[in-house]
Amino acid sequence: MVFTHPHTPGNSNGGAGRKNLNTQLDYWDLHENIVILKGGRLVYGVYFEPPSHLHFTEDDLVRRQSTLKSVFDLAVPDGETFRTYTSLRGALEEEILDTRRAAEGCPDGVLRALTLARAELLEHKILSGEVAHWRFFATATVTLPGRFTIDEPPSPQELQHAIQTAQGWQTTTVAQLTAAGFAARPMGQQDVFSEMFSWFNPGWPVAPAFVPQAQRRVHSLRRGRPDHLTLTRQLGCTRIDNLHAAGPILGDRYVEVLSLGRLPEYTETGYLKHLTDGLHGTVYVVVEATRENDYDVSTELEKKKGDLWTRVRAPGVIPTGKAANLLTEVEAAQRLEGVESRFEAGVSVVLIAGSPHELERLKRVARGNVTRLRGGTPISYGFQSVAQYFALAPFSGYQSAFLFQPYTANLIDLFPPVAPWKGFEEGAITFQSRDGSLVKFDLFTSRTRTAHFAIFAPSGSGKTVLALSLYSAHLTKYPDSVLVVSDAKQDFAYFFRALSDHAIINFGYESDTRWNILDLPAGMEEPDGTKLSALISFTRLFVERPADARAADYEDVAISEAMLATYKQFRHEERRPQISDVQRMLSTIGTYTDTGKTMELPVLDAARSVAIRLRKALGSSPIAPFVDCQSNTTITARRLYLTTCGIPEDDELMRRVAHHIVKSVMWSTAKTYPRHVKKFIFIDEFEHQIQTEQEVKDMLQMLRVFRSFGVSLGIATQDPAASASFGALKDSFSHLFVGGYSKGAALGTADRPGVVEILGLPQVMATTLPELNTVQGRYSEFALLVGENAERPSGERSGDIIRLEESTLALWLFNSHAHEVARKDRYVEAAGGDVLQGVRTLVSELSGGDS
Repeated sequence: MVFTHPHTPGNSNGGAGRKNLNTQLDYWDLHENIVILKGGRLVYGVYFEPPSHLHFTEDDLVRRQSTLKSVFDLAVPDGETFRTYTSLRGALEEEILDTRRAAEGCPDGVLRALTLARAELLEHKILSGEVAHWRFFATATVTLPGRFTIDEPPSPQELQHAIQTAQGWQTTTVAQLTAAGFAARPMGQQDVFSEMFSWFNPGWPVAPAFVPQAQRRVHSLRRGRPDHLTLTRQLGCTRIDNLHAAGPILGDRYVEVLSLGRLPEYTETGYLKHLTDGLHGTVYVVVEATRENDYDVSTELEKKKGDLWTRVRAPGVIPTGKAANLLTEVEAAQRLEGVESRFEAGVSVVLIAGSPHELERLKRVARGNVTRLRGGTPISYGFQSVAQYFALAPFSGYQSAFLFQPYTANLIDLFPPVAPWKGFEEGAITFQSRDGSLVKFDLFTSRTRTAHFAIFAPSGSGKTVLALSLYSAHLTKYPDSVLVVSDAKQDFAYFFRALSDHAIINFGYESDTRWNILDLPAGMEEPDGTKLSALISFTRLFVERPADARAADYEDVAISEAMLATYKQFRHEERRPQISDVQRMLSTIGTYTDTGKTMELPVLDAARSVAIRLRKALGSSPIAPFVDCQSNTTITARRLYLTTCGIPEDDELMRRVAHHIVKSVMWSTAKTYPRHVKKFIFIDEFEHQIQTEQEVKDMLQMLRVFRSFGVSLGIATQDPAASASFGALKDSFSHLFVGGYSKGAALGTADRPGVVEILGLPQVMATTLPELNTVQGRYSEFALLVGENAERPSGERSGDIIRLEESTLALWLFNSHAHEVARKDRYVEAAGGDVLQGVRTLVSELSGGDS
């Protein structure tokens, strides 16, 4: 690479107010991820992600200051400028395109309608500026001895040496940020160019590809001179108007810069977070810090002390209060020598808006934030903001106005210690965080160990809506997926009724659903080992296993032989065998099915005993119609809803029968479909459905092996203590959604542990959970914690506070309150049983068609 003088004929002076962009910027060129300035200095960049604020109490943040201090002490040499950019940028409608594409390709009309309605809701928020993205990056200058300038371009060897030096400092900074708890990475060439381009062209949604010097060719002639597409030519795509009374205009964006006039009277960890409270749109908070030479600082302080001493403590002098205070400050600063470094620092808030009205709103909020922090009266530049805007440009070597001189201990309070969680790169559903950023989420992602999730929240917190939002989004993204829901109530009934390819299986004495446990898959004439084992377990629901192991073995042999003999007997029959047929076979069987030999007397006695005890579930028994029957419901549907609401609370036998059937359906779903097919299994009201020791063992077995079959197992419960049965396996739930428990429930008592302790949540959740809010008909807040094995090797979960917000159409379809269900019933009946049409009519009447 050979450096030459940049020529920008297209930006030459011409007309009032027009400036040559090349004279306003000190950029020379960008080479191998490093920006070279005209004065010979180099600038590198680093992206960093602060950890989620869900994991740090105020005390934790204070303890982290020592690690943050090392970033400035070890990564910023004397005389170098270190800048952090905290950017809050408005989201783009294009970010919802993947959701729309998934919806348009979904064959199920209901899922398509729900997903499109959710996408429209998010797009409305994006257009109104309510949601945005947080991004954090830092830049640092590198000054080389005997550096080159634009008037004395470097040789290729000198340039390469300079680049390698800057890259070495970049690696050091990344290492220091990582040690301080940040996920950091060096900025690539396109990253650097994109950040610079976005700064000078805020109206452009995406930066174009950077053309490095080695690839530049003459594209055209401009005013008789060849256009070499220099760096500044690539950046200068937007016209800047500095004559408008509201402030400078960059293309179609209005710009204003506010600065802190002095260091606040006090600083605290997380200081910067308060500067952005209530700001929506495109905002930058820029902290610049130039490290001063320790020797120069020491000399300056000693000189100041000498001057002030004669004015305060010399004999016969009456000191002024101002001089005495200054002397005290200087002596305090001298005590920091060798412990703290001093910086020349500044803090600015850059506001970018689409209209003067929006800019004025941003300015009012930003001024209020600065004033509340006792940062002095914020300095507003008005139409002169363009000078400060250029001075604050990323990767520039300029120094802005209104600087103060803090020490390291104060400076690190201006560093963003925590941040909103950015979610996954892509997802099936997009949430909005409490901070106003978009959080993409997917149960199936390589960044987590499993796709299992758990919802812990008190009644009325929106658990059902959350589960249905998750599943409607995932079924849309994975249209060939399978869903099985087990529910102790009927909260999911309307959702499943609306879906195509569904089956609803009701358990209970009032149900007309019949399901024969002895049914076999099509083409199978005899049960395989798995099915036979399940049938023996089902029989044991009515025939208690004896304590004597030998007697239990005799019974198992008798049951299995009777099962096989029954299937052989019915091989050519039109109807399927039932449990009563097995009971009759137990009463009459006398020989083994495989050899024809007569059974031993103990086995015969065991068979008769089992037959007698099995009789209590047959005949006129209340449970017989559901145990001894022919199926009238298919379980080949891809969307299965198994509800046990019809079973009395104290009817343990019927509940165990239902659980066995539910478990069989879940296992069959997991193993029947190919592994690449996504399978979703969900158990609502978990603490009511899984109670006995055997049921807990069944759940543990599922957790151990479901991952291998591509299954996402989800549970929802009001009682976090229900997870205690899982032991160490509760960590298999990679995704936790925790609702708004009260302070007493979150902390617990001396006799009863709280939610934080039971679930092993970070201590900050003790204060966060009681603050979670639910606004009926609008949104519900949950704490989402995700175990990211790639990002958090220590096992610590990341996450954020999300706001679950659904369209009116989805809320009316999902909600299950008694008065809402009664109202839906009338509209669906009027629509001839069409659930979607009935709910749409209801929503249309309520909101004038706005769903």
